[in-house]
Amino acid sequence: MRSARISRRRFLGVAKEAAIGGVVAAGLAGAVAGYLGGASSVAPETKTVTETVTRKAEAKPLKVGYVYVGPVGDYGWSYGHDRGRKWADERFGLPIESFYLEKVPEAEVGGAIETLIGKGADLIITTSFGYMDQTAEYAEKYPDKYFVHISGYRSGAAGNAPQNMSAAFAEFYQLYYLNGLAAGAVTESGVVGYVAAFPIPEVVRHINAFVLGANYAYKKRTGKNIKAHVEWIFNWVAPDKARSAAIALIEEKNCDVLAFTEDTPSVLQVAEEYQKKEKKVWSFSHYSDMREYGPKAHLTGQIANWGPIYLDFYRMVSTKSWISVDIWGRIGDYIPYRWRKPVEESTAGQPEGVVYLAPLNQAIPEEWRAEIKRRYEEMKELLFEPFSVEGNLGEPIRDQSGEVRISGSERADHQMLWSMDWLVEYVEEPLPKVKEPLRQAFPLPFLYFPRLGRCSGLGATR
Repeated sequence: MRSARISRRRFLGVAKEAAIGGVVAAGLAGAVAGYLGGASSVAPETKTVTETVTRKAEAKPLKVGYVYVGPVGDYGWSYGHDRGRKWADERFGLPIESFYLEKVPEAEVGGAIETLIGKGADLIITTSFGYMDQTAEYAEKYPDKYFVHISGYRSGAAGNAPQNMSAAFAEFYQLYYLNGLAAGAVTESGVVGYVAAFPIPEVVRHINAFVLGANYAYKKRTGKNIKAHVEWIFNWVAPDKARSAAIALIEEKNCDVLAFTEDTPSVLQVAEEYQKKEKKVWSFSHYSDMREYGPKAHLTGQIANWGPIYLDFYRMVSTKSWISVDIWGRIGDYIPYRWRKPVEESTAGQPEGVVYLAPLNQAIPEEWRAEIKRRYEEMKELLFEPFSVEGNLGEPIRDQSGEVRISGSERADHQMLWSMDWLVEYVEEPLPKVKEPLRQAFPLPFLYFPRLGRCSGLGATR
């Protein structure tokens, strides 16, 4: 006979009732014994009972300190982390104090960590790759504190940092592929563009995923390959540069769909301006829902909610159940039901989990909206991955030199995604060259390019 399953909450409830019932039963038993004993000739014994009532002290608030590399008003990276902080705080359910330091240069993160510890922080979260090594040093220095580093590869779980340090990231490459499907479904010119911040693996894999998705849809529609152009602006937050790059892609390259990695809505605003001039140009949200900046031009987009990841760490620290982990949040992570749903029930375009799609514009043809939803649902179970032959219409994925990078039943693994240093064959412009001495000094897992280094504090970090 199968035993009934019972939740922890219900168990505690039953246990509490049983305990109360036991006390009541004991009291009744005593009363009954006294009543029956009344017939005895033995006089009842008089006892003095001192009752000690222990009241639970007010819970000490959990204190969490954040270090941001940019301003919280950038509408992108740091804004997204601060939005996640607020989300986690609101849902924690116990007393909490969280605070942050913004625009902290990488070289100064040690001082920022000391400041947060001085304010009593139990948990410190640092949100730029260049903070990684110093975060590990301070985790070793303060073994009674807990540390989370965003976008790096050092953690107790990985065996290259103390056990009181974890790593986490919210990853977009799957969503960029879905954006690409939308782009390939609506483009009239067959040419798409990308305004890119820095040529690091994070951005390179997002460009590749977007272009692969665009080629999939466009070639299935027309039998022709997509063309893609990339404009590098070498900045994370540079609305003027992003605007100029977007206009150049439209006017000089004939791009009519633009994706981007830059932390403002500038590219989407440019697309909206063209829409108002009766020229169909489309774009997306990035990190946050940006629809208000381009209601006509907005197709969909990639949105991050760091909150569920942060809430997970809050709970581990507060319940003294910490374990070091390395989290790479993708579609389906941190959602209540991580199984694919039928297309008609798909949650694509709805807020959920750590990363999700912005709402789908009805301008995307119905069959392609259905395809986007199908792939979104399949990715929840990792039944489909963009960097696979299946994601390229059954063809091997080649780089710009024609070298086959993925073939047969292969999929890009974590190492390939983490260190991607090549562009797919459909991109016209070459990837900026690597500065060789820096590549030799730091071979994995990040690229280093002329005038910028992801550990150098020169602005290329996230």
